[in-house]
Amino acid sequence: MFSNRNGSVARGRPSDAGGGAANAIAGRGGQPAPPAPELVVADLCAGYGAMQVVDRVGFTVAAGEVVAVVGRNGAGKTTTLAAVAGLRRGRTCGQVRLGGTEVSSAPPEDIVARGLALVPEGHRIFPDLTVLENLRMGMFPWRRRGGAELRGRLSWVYELFPVLAEFAQREAGRLSGGQQQMVAIGQALMAQPRVLLLDEPTSGLAPAVIDDIYDVIAQLSTAGTAVVVVEQNLDRALAASSRAYVMDSGRIVLTGDSADLRDDHRVGAIIHGLAE
Repeated sequence: MFSNRNGSVARGRPSDAGGGAANAIAGRGGQPAPPAPELVVADLCAGYGAMQVVDRVGFTVAAGEVVAVVGRNGAGKTTTLAAVAGLRRGRTCGQVRLGGTEVSSAPPEDIVARGLALVPEGHRIFPDLTVLENLRMGMFPWRRRGGAELRGRLSWVYELFPVLAEFAQREAGRLSGGQQQMVAIGQALMAQPRVLLLDEPTSGLAPAVIDDIYDVIAQLSTAGTAVVVVEQNLDRALAASSRAYVMDSGRIVLTGDSADLRDDHRVGAIIHGLAE
């Protein structure tokens, strides 16, 4: 359960999550037309100062789709997500379109308000605040909304991560690493994003917690959220996604259906630095 943008309470994603109208339009041969992408990244360049890390990267993700971005350490995956979310001012070229709106030059808070949220690597939370206070921080851009909407969004997050309801009044820094990661994801979800970017969401976590997080990713996808997952766990990322992009040296060097890439020897060679 969560409160949608007109204040009513509903289950799943709000009706403006996208994809429904597009799926209803028949394409060639009577087949449903693919939904318009929620996020379009084209020719993105980004870096740190004079150092360019990301070189003309492009990818798309549609409503209800899980897309994986994989590659070895230093390939530019994290910088790509940060640039898309408006956190890398070293962008020198490219476009980022969110729900059809150009946001390439928008500040991070405007990008969040338009429907994109990033969960950085390393479960970055406020350790001295309670779980509830951390979650409320995720709704900061809508802090003037009524209490009913806050309760609705909290209820939705608690359905996805029941342990957070149990520890709502506990300082977040006293939780396990896996629980802290749930807080970080829950905080992002309080913004009701149409597009969720997850940077290494399962790094260093126990297998049972990894299962829980990927179960939530599947639920979000079913409810209409577009999800981009940057992940070192290649098998898990490809199993959870419909399409994948393989990065190396700041560029997309391979892309395709995840099921096909699982059997493509080139993916492992790129990730292990063995590609020619």
